Amino acid sequence: MAIAVESLAQMIGLLPANEDKAAALDFLKRPDLTRPDSVTGVSDYASAEFWLRSLRRRQERTIGAGIATRGFPSLLAALEKLSPSAPVTITVYTTNAGSGNFWSDQNGQFVGFVLVERRSPEEEQERLEWLRRNLT
Repeated sequence: MAIAVESLAQMIGLLPANEDKAAALDFLKRPDLTRPDSVTGVSDYASAEFWLRSLRRRQERTIGAGIATRGFPSLLAALEKLSPSAPVTITVYTTNAGSGNFWSDQNGQFVGFVLVERRSPEEEQERLEWLRRNLT
């Protein structure tokens, strides 16, 4: 079950004030916000244990790749508090600037989020050139 943008904004609005919260609320207000029909390779529902294991690895890879994200630490902390078998679902929204991934429990209660910023074409070109110089 996808969480509607308005509900997400209300739930995120209840979080303590910090830069990640502000970024998430700004993301949800973007005029180019869309919800893809599906996310390739990701099931909507999985256990909290699955998400925790998967997202720990994903966080390591994104840090290693220099990808800018927001929300990982608080999402991981929230998943650790859930029962390992608790069903958790993901709702994904995208914009021209990146994607927002929002998790909720089986009761529709907000668990956490991760925002992933897209690299500009210049940043992507610079990254590709670095990879060519250093890995070939």
